[in-house]
Amino acid sequence: MVTAAGVGRANGGWRFFLLLCGIAVLLSACAGVDRKDDDARFAHSVAALPLYNATNDVEGPRMVRDQAAGRMKRLRYRNMPVKDVDLALRDRLGITLGSQLDLATPQELGAELGVDYLLYGYLLDFDTITTGIYNVNKVRAAFKLVEAKSGRVVWSRAGGVRNEIHSAGEAGVGIAALIHAADKGDAELYKTIPGLEGIPGLTDWKTGYSEHEKSVGTAALFSLGEQLVTQALGVHLYIESYDMLDRIMGDFPRGE
Repeated sequence: MVTAAGVGRANGGWRFFLLLCGIAVLLSACAGVDRKDDDARFAHSVAALPLYNATNDVEGPRMVRDQAAGRMKRLRYRNMPVKDVDLALRDRLGITLGSQLDLATPQELGAELGVDYLLYGYLLDFDTITTGIYNVNKVRAAFKLVEAKSGRVVWSRAGGVRNEIHSAGEAGVGIAALIHAADKGDAELYKTIPGLEGIPGLTDWKTGYSEHEKSVGTAALFSLGEQLVTQALGVHLYIESYDMLDRIMGDFPRGE
């Protein structure tokens, strides 16, 4: 299996990276979480709730939520379709955003949705920074699985993934080090978000790949070109999100 790190290191890696983004569009279309697969044999049902969005990106929460819901289906949960979750929350509880979920208890949410478990999610970073000297894609999120009847948190985890290109000189390396340090300190900003407290891994970051370019202009060109193409394809930060969920949900409990 080719990882984001492997793509970054391989010869012609950027061309292959963009190819992967195009493939991701086809995979997401063919393997959407709302397919009517026969999962009645699975013992436990779950609803992936709207993500609390602490970023300025509108599409990021939807993509990350869809990816997480798809993983739970593969982990043998009876996955309530995301569109049905949203419809029920809106019509029965007046909830349309993840930031409104604290208006209802897990017991109330579980009763209205008719599920055993609730997946709460928090999108904390979903950014592309292009400066030439330092350019980065980064995604960070937190999730917790809650038993609806008791309100008990049965699993929780957070983490972030960044892929970066910077100039090979001292300036690029120095800025990368400063950004890494700032990313670890950002967790202080999220202590006021309801429900985020106690989730481990908020300061954990994985650098998927770190490319060094001799030319500042070339580094900026690669970063900007990738951003424009992936946004046009509707898969911006798809690979970073996928790798992040690999890391966060590696020990997610199976539903069977």
